[in-house]
Amino acid sequence: MSQMEFTWTSGLEGASVPVYFGPAYQGLLADHDHAQAKVLVCSAKGQVTHLPLLVKNLGNGCKEAYSAYGYGGLLSGFSLSDNDIEKMCHFLSCESVMALFIRHSPFLANQQYWPQRLTELNRHTYSVTLKASESFETYLTGIPPKLRWSVNYARRSGQQVLFSDLSQCSTDRIRAFYRLYSGLMLEKKTSDYYLFSEDFFLQHAIALGECCELAEIIDPMTNELVAAAFFLLDENGRAHYHLSAANQDAMKLRGIEHILASAIHRYGNLGYHSLHLGGGHRLDESDGLSLFKSKFSNERLDFRCTKLVCDQAGYQKERARLPLKNPNLFLISDARKI
Repeated sequence: MSQMEFTWTSGLEGASVPVYFGPAYQGLLADHDHAQAKVLVCSAKGQVTHLPLLVKNLGNGCKEAYSAYGYGGLLSGFSLSDNDIEKMCHFLSCESVMALFIRHSPFLANQQYWPQRLTELNRHTYSVTLKASESFETYLTGIPPKLRWSVNYARRSGQQVLFSDLSQCSTDRIRAFYRLYSGLMLEKKTSDYYLFSEDFFLQHAIALGECCELAEIIDPMTNELVAAAFFLLDENGRAHYHLSAANQDAMKLRGIEHILASAIHRYGNLGYHSLHLGGGHRLDESDGLSLFKSKFSNERLDFRCTKLVCDQAGYQKERARLPLKNPNLFLISDARKI
């Protein structure tokens, strides 16, 4: 019999807490998703670990819980047994939570705390080890020739990359990034969820401030923003490539390559030990985004997910209650979306 006990708490603080797990980021995504940010506290024999979750009310007395967009899972601690998982599901079902979906964090490898049979490989992500360099030119001498050519091609066009923490950015600059980003997402016909909103971008500054930086490339001829990216920063020395966009001209001039190379140099010199680049679109890594990110990385990580039905009868009943536009999706709220 499991000795694990479960309770809720409101948020996680501290230097060891990754930015994705903290109350600022969790609250930002909870507002976007019309959900509630909560942390499941798992404790047994004096050991404690935490699982940040967004809890969404589906109506009809039913809820579901999931990791916020980005990464999540257990913060640290100890492995969960099959009995622990069973007891967790019972606790959640008593809280009216029908299902649980977890996006484990590749950079923490925290899928290891779960029974392997309960984790599913979703795709691969990429990370680069950082170190200080005397200059940007010194950094460039150590990267592959094709990548060095791309960055120098961007520099010869007159591009310069400016980094600013969001607490120092005007709303006009963030709005300019949003216009660039939304235009690109509409062009790619991406899912409505990933279009986000202008307010979502502006809230990054309010919620995250110095924990989020904006990298910008301004066209020297038109003085317009042509490429930009958000980077998230952990207090424990890890940086994360978050959101980015560029117009067609900047892409041709290797603007995003320039931004990433500049970020690797910048954060290495600021003392960060790694930059997590995220993943691509396909598990087989044949898509352009996977190929692009892998050029910068020296570490390939597994991104795994866990799907648990906490109340089988309730889950099936709730899935059947309203039409499902995407019945192949696990979360009911996702399955109902157009």
